[in-house]
Amino acid sequence: MVEDDGRWSLARRFGLSFLGLYFCLNLVPLMLLSVPLIDDWFGMLWLMLWTKLMPILGNAALGIAEPISMEIAGSSDMTWNYVQQFWYVVLAAVGAIAWATLPHRRLLFPAQYAWLRIVVRYGLAMMMLSYGFIKVFGAQMEPLGPVHLSRTYGESSPGGLLWSFMGFSRFYMGFTGMAEVIGGALLLWRRTATLGALVTAGVMAHVVVLNFCFDVPVKIYSSLFLAMALFLAAHDARALIDLFVRGRPAALGDPSLALGRRMRIARVVLKAVVFVSVLETPVKLAIRQAAPEPEPGPLAGAWEVVEFVHDGQVRPWSQHDEIRWRQLVILPYPVAMVRGMRGQRTGFAVAHDEAAGTLTLTRMAEPAATHVLALERPAADEMVLRGPIAGGTAMVRLQRLDTEHAPLVTRGFRWIIEEGFN
Repeated sequence: MVEDDGRWSLARRFGLSFLGLYFCLNLVPLMLLSVPLIDDWFGMLWLMLWTKLMPILGNAALGIAEPISMEIAGSSDMTWNYVQQFWYVVLAAVGAIAWATLPHRRLLFPAQYAWLRIVVRYGLAMMMLSYGFIKVFGAQMEPLGPVHLSRTYGESSPGGLLWSFMGFSRFYMGFTGMAEVIGGALLLWRRTATLGALVTAGVMAHVVVLNFCFDVPVKIYSSLFLAMALFLAAHDARALIDLFVRGRPAALGDPSLALGRRMRIARVVLKAVVFVSVLETPVKLAIRQAAPEPEPGPLAGAWEVVEFVHDGQVRPWSQHDEIRWRQLVILPYPVAMVRGMRGQRTGFAVAHDEAAGTLTLTRMAEPAATHVLALERPAADEMVLRGPIAGGTAMVRLQRLDTEHAPLVTRGFRWIIEEGFN
């Protein structure tokens, strides 16, 4: 049975309409971006749409002078994301005012509330299961490698420090991911939805705190997911307070709806889409992990520059030198990174020709900038490079850093620790 609209005040109707519109404006695109077969083309169309709208909604309407970047940069806290959220709030507010005051509606507000909970449950479940499985399979935060072990704490961003912390322990990353998976799975069934909302709220509260304290660029969506979990849990707030605070017997409300045949079919189809979309992530990750890893190669690892000569001039160690290299890190796959004296990083594609005795570095941001360097190996842990670097001719002598035996990766777990070690 659905309660009558007369018991709903205008403020309550406006609140429901606003939350419904705002949540759906955010959730529906995210859900479509997670559905196999349509995710790629929808993502392309969605990005093209906002690329066209941003000069109007961002620069012209909000007075933002600088061009608004729409490039995919590993952040969902970019300027265009905040512009998008601003207009979502405006659309939700305008739509809520109109919808809450309309006198004629085919669907009563209590029924709308029930349907909104269903949509939020399924959408939030998709997000939790997707993010959770990525952590369970150890694919979100990469394990510590030469790039991490050769830099200092001071060179890390707060987000990079958190990523290294999470990537250090595969078990801890999997543990946090499993908590997200459990919360998401519980949201898929009506009878466990409240428990799932509580689990998800606890998990996302932790994620939100980490994102804000370590400046991780996922603040918008993590806060949104936390708000959705609290919205779902609030439905049974009175019963939860009776049980946990007042110590009284409590029963959760029955959120079931009397559904027609078409709506029952739609609910089954929606749940099937959620399952298929969610299962795609672990299947892809399992296939990726089953593939053989590339051989690291004889030059893989972190190399410290011990001598740098440019155009016949020895360039000593100086933090203000913009030409001298400090480190060269060669990864197992054909990618290298040069770390400058000021901590700046430059990515290169690398090709090693043992027969010709050359090492070719091609700058990723500028493919035309290719450096073919003569390579010498005086010893197993030494390397000398000669050739064009930074507009001149350079000789770089490097020594391999022993990152494999760093205390961070060799100390391991101990039951008994007689003396603190840090």
